[in-house]
This record gives sequence, structure tokens and C-alpha cells, in this order.
Amino acid sequence: MNTMSVDSKGRMFSGQVRTQKGAALVVGLIFLVLVTLIATVGMRQSITQERMAGGLRNDSLARNSAESAQRQGERLIYDWYLQSNGAQIFGPGIYTLGNAAAATFRDADPTSFFTAGSLAYDPAINDYTSNPGFTSRLAQQPVYLVELGAPVRPAGAPGGESGSTGMGGYASNEAQGNSHLYLFRVTARSTGGVGAVVRTVESTYVGIAKG
Repeated sequence: MNTMSVDSKGRMFSGQVRTQKGAALVVGLIFLVLVTLIATVGMRQSITQERMAGGLRNDSLARNSAESAQRQGERLIYDWYLQSNGAQIFGPGIYTLGNAAAATFRDADPTSFFTAGSLAYDPAINDYTSNPGFTSRLAQQPVYLVELGAPVRPAGAPGGESGSTGMGGYASNEAQGNSHLYLFRVTARSTGGVGAVVRTVESTYVGIAKG
């Protein structure tokens, strides 16, 4: 569009005025919105991945700690034989196979840290909930229980469901061949870093329970 203008000395001249339509502003706003959307999506993905990593970490902590408690239960059986001179295994957290308290512990809600009737992992060995030396702490100390099952008939034994193993104990007053092998079931449960993550593991263990 041509227009007539007057300069400071009163002289007239014609010029062309360009009409601004705001196209650059619109394009800039569009790019700003796109960048904001990309940043938002990236942030949400990062948060999701962080939560997934945290969940996997808690799952690993719970499972590994439950396995540690399970191993302590197996060690309890082994130590009992060394210290008891082949006597019947007995004590807190130790049941006969099929005991109602043990069954309740095994069948508890897998998302619940059910501890009734169980033994806690010995905090004198490792306190998983407060030891400052750990980079990863658990919400609760792992727990476990032991069930004594049926005798196992060893190879070469005479008829019947059990026989002499021919194994002697480590105590000096224990006669050779007086120990029988028995089947045990060890069940352990642990939380992760948060109490909402609970894992339960179970193993069968052959040990010497009584003479």
C-alpha cells in the first residue's frame, strides 16, 4: 500500500508500508508448544522408568533377603545336629509337617508380611533394617520357619521307611551309625525397601533330626 508522507522540512514523498500479520509469533508459539510437549513426554517416561527400576530393585531386595533367611533356617537344622547329639529337633519356629501354624504362615496373603509363628533373621548376624553399613535397607527383618517331615530311607538301608545312615555325629560321645536322615521344609518371607513388596521362598532340605 502506497502512502504520502511529509518529512521534517515539509517535503512530501511516497512510501510503501508493510502490513504485519503476526505470522512469526504464531510459528514461534507452535514450536514452543511442541517443545513443551516433547519435554513433558520425556519427563513422564523418565519418571515411569525410575519407578520401574525402583520396583525391580525392591523385588530383588525382597527375594534375596528371603533367600538369606531361608539359608539361616537350613543352617539351624545343621547346627542343631552338631549340638544336639542326634536328639529330636525342637524349638521356636520349628513344626511338624502340616502343622496349622506353619500352613497359615505359608498360605498367608503373598502381599502381606505375615510373621506369626516364625523366627526373625538373627539381627546379630545382619540387621537389615538399621545397619548403617548397608546401602539398601529393608522395611522389616526377614523371617522364616522350619517344618520337620518324614524320615528319608537312605541307599542301602534295610527295609522300611528309614534306616541307619551309617553316619556318626561330631560329638565325641556320639556312636557311629545312630543318625537318620529326615526331610525338612524351610519357608522364608521378606519385604523389600518398602513394606508393600513381599516375597516368599521355600526349599526342602535333608538333614539329621534325631537318633
